[in-house]
Amino acid sequence: MIVRTFFMVSAILLYFTAMPLMPIAEAGAGLFTSPIFVLLFSAIFLKEPIRPRQFLMVGTGMLGVVLILLPNLGQLTIFHLFPVGAGAMYAIASMLTFRHLSGESPLAILMCFMVGIGIIGGIMTTMFSLFPVTPELVSEARFLFSPWTYVSTDYFLWVGIIAALSLLALVCITRAYQTTKTSQVAIYEYAYLASVGISSYLIWDVLPSLLGIVGILLIIVTGLLINLYRSSAGIKQ
Repeated sequence: MIVRTFFMVSAILLYFTAMPLMPIAEAGAGLFTSPIFVLLFSAIFLKEPIRPRQFLMVGTGMLGVVLILLPNLGQLTIFHLFPVGAGAMYAIASMLTFRHLSGESPLAILMCFMVGIGIIGGIMTTMFSLFPVTPELVSEARFLFSPWTYVSTDYFLWVGIIAALSLLALVCITRAYQTTKTSQVAIYEYAYLASVGISSYLIWDVLPSLLGIVGILLIIVTGLLINLYRSSAGIKQ
């Protein structure tokens, strides 16, 4: 449970650090490279064979990542790669949930995650309050490096709404990963990319670049093909 919480907290920190730096749909696409990492980690750690078609899938997914990053190549920083790192962390957490936590209560798993991210968030914020980084670094990744600060009353209202919706979503996702193979559940998670792309346009009038859209589609297709292949082959995650 603790190991799974570590990887989930790492995924969340990496993902939300990158969100202000690129369109949300592009950041989400980086997170959804997790099926590619499930395939790679299964081969590395579980000694499952990778067939030529699977190598092709991995290459296609990585091409999608390159296309997303290409328009910002001149301003590229290490933080732009964080969504892909989040995908790797999320893949490990998903595999651990199915293999080792299928008998645990979803609320217990979720509580462990919530407590873990609260503790880590508190420690990091306190550390950057006592030992602040440069203003330039804060401006690059405010979510990660910001110290403690005052917030308005509206902040608590919106955080409460987000917390309630996130709680419902995470309970459902955790329960799904407990009872079904990672490859089968992950297929339905791609609805997130469609919804976040539509909402980011309607609310903020932000769309990915043309290359970014192509890259997102390549990652979606790759993830779906990998998940469908592993599901039809009866491979455990």
